[in-house]
Amino acid sequence: MRFLPVLFLFALSLFASPKEITSFNSKFVQTIIDDNNKKITYFGELWASKPQNALWSYQKPIQKSVYISGSKITVIEPQIEQVTLRTLDDEIDFLQIIQKAKKVDEDKYTATVKGQIYTVLFKNGLLASISYKDSYDNRVSIQFTNPVQNKPIESGRYKPAIPEGFDIIKD
Repeated sequence: MRFLPVLFLFALSLFASPKEITSFNSKFVQTIIDDNNKKITYFGELWASKPQNALWSYQKPIQKSVYISGSKITVIEPQIEQVTLRTLDDEIDFLQIIQKAKKVDEDKYTATVKGQIYTVLFKNGLLASISYKDSYDNRVSIQFTNPVQNKPIESGRYKPAIPEGFDIIKD
């Protein structure tokens, strides 16, 4: 009987609500479909931690790393040897979407952030996907595979290493 409360708390941690996600790591498949039904699919990996850190590492069909730390975004594109630096204004913090999500049914949540509506799906208490229409009316879907939630992520992961000789563009 003594272990029952511990087991109960452990079970609750397995099915944490969206508001309790403090870090997230997963492979992802991002699909974008335009209004002519033209589709492009990207593959990569995401790391995100509170308060506002993220690294979107795109691997296919192009390589690109998008670092978000506080209000700064650094985009490194090796194929064109370019780095873009800008401040966070229109971009949305990944964990902010999860934080603002409201339950619609058992595994489905919706969130409205900066006027944009996001549909957030969970499976077995883990984030499975996020979908939305972007400002160009493209349908965007991000599917997560083998997600890991609330495990520490080394802060150094969010520090971009700008390769020497790359063009730097400040937006």
